Amino acid sequence: MATQPLPRDAGMTMAEVLVSMMLFAVLGSVLLSFAMATARVTDRIQVSGDLTGESRLAFQRFSRELRQASDIRGVQFSTGTGTTTAITFWTDFNGNGVVDLDASDPEVLTYRWDPDSQRLTLTANDASGTAVTRPVLAGRVTTFDLQLRSSLWQHDTSGDGVPTTWQELDASVVGNHNGVPDDPELEHVDLIGVELSVTEDDVEHVFSTQTDLRNRAQS
Repeated sequence: MATQPLPRDAGMTMAEVLVSMMLFAVLGSVLLSFAMATARVTDRIQVSGDLTGESRLAFQRFSRELRQASDIRGVQFSTGTGTTTAITFWTDFNGNGVVDLDASDPEVLTYRWDPDSQRLTLTANDASGTAVTRPVLAGRVTTFDLQLRSSLWQHDTSGDGVPTTWQELDASVVGNHNGVPDDPELEHVDLIGVELSVTEDDVEHVFSTQTDLRNRAQS
């Protein structure tokens, strides 16, 4: 009786090996691209979250210090390239009624926004009385808008139902009619609207508030 030959393990041909290698290479490239894209998205979300958190803390600090202000010492608005928006105010942190310029916790603060560098900085004196400027938000600040208003309704000439603006103060008997928010108008400002915008990867985060200067009384 004739015996049947045992089946032969032929293995894979060279063509099959090459096809398998190509399929694994394509699959590996797809998985690597997916992993890299996921990592980029994760990093972008992390950076955006850090920036938003940093912006919120800076905005809350500015609003808190401004709310306690006893005196607005100066305001300027950006008018274009090379100019800045800034506000300088005195906050009597220790409650002694004296402007402490050389204290370790300075009381005269200047917040300044440079639209060219998109930086928000804080200038204050150090313990020796030397003015030091530090970045509060180092970049990507696209808007820093201040609205100066007063509770002196008798000078509200627009009848728009909002508190008196500094422009209305400037045009009234208490102003000096020079079109600039300086001492005669700032003396009566006790409500400041603030809007700050930070942009990251075309996503804009807007922070806004109206701050009542509770340490200023109008008469």
